[in-house]
Amino acid sequence: MILENFLNILLSSIEVILSILPDIPSLSDELLSSAYSFIDLIFDNVGLLGLFIPISTIKVVVPLVLVIVNFDKIYKLTMWVLNKIPKLDID
Repeated sequence: MILENFLNILLSSIEVILSILPDIPSLSDELLSSAYSFIDLIFDNVGLLGLFIPISTIKVVVPLVLVIVNFDKIYKLTMWVLNKIPKLDID
């Protein structure tokens, strides 16, 4: 109940902030086409990576690398959340 009320307040405050901001202008056609071509280039050549490394290995390694690289941020966020719980008394 408390969490639901908090999320409703958070959602309504985000809606108010977004309603105040002006509309984002659309991107030019040249920029969109170059972005689409870059994304197509990446995803069309992902199959070549499968020739050297099995896809199942990539599915496991990429999330692990992301967690290891961002471990300090994850640790700080976890400790901040744990410090907000008074009964745990974690310093």
